[in-house]
Amino acid sequence: MEYKTVSPLTDSDQEELYRLIREDSSPRVRMRAEAILLSARGYSIREISDLKGKNFITVSRWLDQWAERGIDGILEGEGRGRPKQLTEEEQTIVLQWLDEPTPPGHSGEIVRRIKERFGKIVSRDTVRRLLKAGGKVWKRVRCSLAGKRDEGSFRECEQELAEHLQAAGAGEMRLLYLDESGFSGAPYIPYAWQSRGETIKLPSHTGKRINVLGMLSVSEATLDVCIPEGKMTSKIVFEMLEKQAERAGSYPIPSLLVLDNASIHTAKIIEDRRQEWEKKNLFLYFLSTYSPELNLIEMLWRKIKYEWLPLHAHESFKTLRSCLDEIFHGFGTNYNIVYA
Repeated sequence: MEYKTVSPLTDSDQEELYRLIREDSSPRVRMRAEAILLSARGYSIREISDLKGKNFITVSRWLDQWAERGIDGILEGEGRGRPKQLTEEEQTIVLQWLDEPTPPGHSGEIVRRIKERFGKIVSRDTVRRLLKAGGKVWKRVRCSLAGKRDEGSFRECEQELAEHLQAAGAGEMRLLYLDESGFSGAPYIPYAWQSRGETIKLPSHTGKRINVLGMLSVSEATLDVCIPEGKMTSKIVFEMLEKQAERAGSYPIPSLLVLDNASIHTAKIIEDRRQEWEKKNLFLYFLSTYSPELNLIEMLWRKIKYEWLPLHAHESFKTLRSCLDEIFHGFGTNYNIVYA
């Protein structure tokens, strides 16, 4: 794959690519066009990746899309599927409702407002897809972490991951997500059915924290975990990546591992090994900063903390560890996630 190049370009292809570079307003399209031209001039994927500051797999996908669909393959397309029920203007208005001082609290309320405002009947699933496409997520309201992400980098990363997820679904690559989480004796205040006028009170205790390093494969529905005795370190992450690199070498397709920019992920011990892992077909994809929602394993941690852990899990450290072991061993059979 290192020496994959595009077929010789026709004069019309070159003319169209240069036009996109000169006139297209999308930086992503311009960068793709430049990559195709560089490939046609003999540059390797590695050289293009270094020049453009993009992941090796990302550049490889650009060349594949060009080979499959030509110019259409590098444009920002609308995608396939049935016609949209709401116009672009109407979709924008709906998304703006969530930025109001008193936004609608749930999808049912948005369905009602759409009917009143536009005279259209849509399903709650349609609303949920629209909100997700607009970067909205259904989650608990909480205080924001310090710092602000670069919105342009976030959207670019979001789009690239969507393309990689599509490629993984088509069997063209393996897509993995890595992250750490911690579990303690303090309960995570899950929702529960309760008798009116009564409140379930959960036990809470201080003590040791259970640190977990997880690697999730969405397409294979598998989960690898490591639970160290002490704190999480870059050496522990390194050892898991080493094992995954050996496994990746047995697949005929590349493996792309998504992870954030935590210091234990970018440590020298890991950076020094990346080229060797890439030779074994394992590539690292670092998310843009402050973008935890782009790492699908975050959904797993939330499911465990707020849905899958039983109410008695916090009675003791031993009970918590036992419940976690049951969930981890049962993932893919008794415990599943639908990624919509």
